[in-house]
Amino acid sequence: LKKEIDLSFFVGREVIQIAIGLFQVQFHFDDDVSLSVEGDFWYFDGQQEWNWRQEPSSPDVAARTVAILGARVTHFQSELNGTLTLTFSNGHRLTVLDSSKEYESYGINRRGKIIIV
Repeated sequence: LKKEIDLSFFVGREVIQIAIGLFQVQFHFDDDVSLSVEGDFWYFDGQQEWNWRQEPSSPDVAARTVAILGARVTHFQSELNGTLTLTFSNGHRLTVLDSSKEYESYGINRRGKIIIV
């Protein structure tokens, strides 16, 4: 993620929907913001960290993320290597990685403006 990309709009956003597919997990927030993940992500539930990737066991890991429904983003961190970390009001954390050099790892959509990583 380039330093000039301002992702501060994530702060205060509430998770209102999570859609789980075989090859993608979508996190929808209020104010028309969404995060669609095709690459790897880590989910920390306050006690244990889980890794999601496109594998047969992935739906089980993705299902754990429903615990952030209704939580708000309290902090974000973005790295030049493409890593995006969102911390939530319930103490949980989502760390999305730029895990593929050939394909899209994740996309951020804010009111129709799309950032692809």
